[in-house]
Amino acid sequence: MRRLMGSLAIAAAALTVTVLPASTASPKYFPDDPIWQDNDRAVDAAKVGRIEDANGYDFVNNTFAMPGERRDVRALNVNTLDEVPDSSWFQNRIGRAPMTIDRVVNGPDHDAPASIDNWMVSAGKSSGVQPGFRMTDPADKSNPSFPGGQLYQIEIDPFSNPEMATGAEIIGTAFYSAFGYHTVDVYLAELDPAKLVIAPDAKIFDPLIGEKRKLTIRDVTRVLEKAQPQANGKFRVLVSRFASGTPLGNFRYYGTRPDDPNDIVPHEHRRELRGARVFGAWLNHDDSRGVNSLDFLETDGGKHFVRHYMFDFGSILGSGTVFAQRHRAGNEYIFEQKPGWLTLATLGLYTRPWLHIDYPPQPTSIGRIEGDAFDPTKWKPEYPNTAFDNMRADDAFWAARLVAKFSDEAIRAIVAKARYNEPGAADHIVNTLIKRRDKVVRAWLTGVNPLADARLSSAGMLEFENVAVSARVAAPAARYTFRWSRFDNAANQTIGDPVETTATETRSAGPPAVLTGADYVAVAVRTTHPGFPVWEMPVTFTFRRAGNGWQTVGVERAVPPRNNR
Repeated sequence: MRRLMGSLAIAAAALTVTVLPASTASPKYFPDDPIWQDNDRAVDAAKVGRIEDANGYDFVNNTFAMPGERRDVRALNVNTLDEVPDSSWFQNRIGRAPMTIDRVVNGPDHDAPASIDNWMVSAGKSSGVQPGFRMTDPADKSNPSFPGGQLYQIEIDPFSNPEMATGAEIIGTAFYSAFGYHTVDVYLAELDPAKLVIAPDAKIFDPLIGEKRKLTIRDVTRVLEKAQPQANGKFRVLVSRFASGTPLGNFRYYGTRPDDPNDIVPHEHRRELRGARVFGAWLNHDDSRGVNSLDFLETDGGKHFVRHYMFDFGSILGSGTVFAQRHRAGNEYIFEQKPGWLTLATLGLYTRPWLHIDYPPQPTSIGRIEGDAFDPTKWKPEYPNTAFDNMRADDAFWAARLVAKFSDEAIRAIVAKARYNEPGAADHIVNTLIKRRDKVVRAWLTGVNPLADARLSSAGMLEFENVAVSARVAAPAARYTFRWSRFDNAANQTIGDPVETTATETRSAGPPAVLTGADYVAVAVRTTHPGFPVWEMPVTFTFRRAGNGWQTVGVERAVPPRNNR
């Protein structure tokens, strides 16, 4: 509950400025800091209802109404280490502990079904542009993991681009799961039209009559006619497992859900949503928007809560889901006034720069994506996203650290999961993702003083990592300057005269005059590098005495002002 109240207090502090007498100061760090679990299930959310934003509304609202708050404030849901705790929104995975390549590739998946033959077609697909329908699996008496009755969504590739949308979904799900987002299980399977079975109560919405009617085999056949069959007559399909619980529609990248008592941090100030801009740029997930998310009402210990899912990755990596992506994707919003006026004012002499990008010939199974002209700092989704617009340098640094953890081998293994059959398809995706990863890391790991993972030994030796140097996007720094102070946690202030030291390595001995007898110690570190003057902005690490050693309890990173295009 303290985390819940703490979030409210942080949010209030960010929105108002109050001067308090020194006598009323509260401790900066509590005994359970740093918190790694955000208790956002504290209040029962059984009365939460469904929110379903239409595509048109989402576009108009975000393009012209500009909802939410756009202010240069620190993310409100980070812990004292400047990290994102686990919550109904996010689960730390590759960012907090090493993951084997097998784990990264597996993502959220349970045991994949061996076959979908004789599954029941139970309903038509209710939303989205990718053609498909819903099926329910039968019980597998030989495997307790498949008790039957589980609902799945079946989706196909466009006839012009076999393997494109299904491959994008498979790859995107693995990446976003490893980042830490909640995603649903997805699998590739072969569907045999001769073995389709229609459930007696299957329904489909018919736009001609404006209501649902009985689903027929002809309805399913019409869907399959939009895809290319394989040489064996079967269809490659994506099988998406529905999450447990009650679907509640989408979440939004701004505001809070008004009927969820646990949703107290404005979404535009959640770091995992701000930082998703970095992931979107890397994978060209230009379809990053509220309507491609999904909330579910779930239960835990008899209490209801809302879990927030990232959903629908069919429009990444050059895939436009039902066609190969256009040149504009990732380079310009659907609607932007300035480029249009420039074209008009120059009588057509001005042309958008992205129209001149030379996309090499690419296999039809992967759409259109490249890495040579890609500039991550200029990347844009389909239309404005409030959380993305609020991304600061520290949010981008957090996300870029996660991107940097994906090795070439891990990227290659994730792409292999898509099982591209067309020659050159997998190689092109792998090589492009490596190029784009390196640009993302170079752009956003160097935008702040890139020191992290500080440790203070019992002997008083400070060690830390310069993650930009570790990622090989910067040469070693010329010098580190340390400003050591004792810290009075109860009064929330440093005490005594600070002691300044310097070093040329990522380790330095703490001054005994500061460490001896202290319960809390703070050290502000400035990094001198000729190529990155912003590194002179300090990172402050705070340590608490724990037994005979020290525990890292605080990380505060000074950042330059946010600079939105």
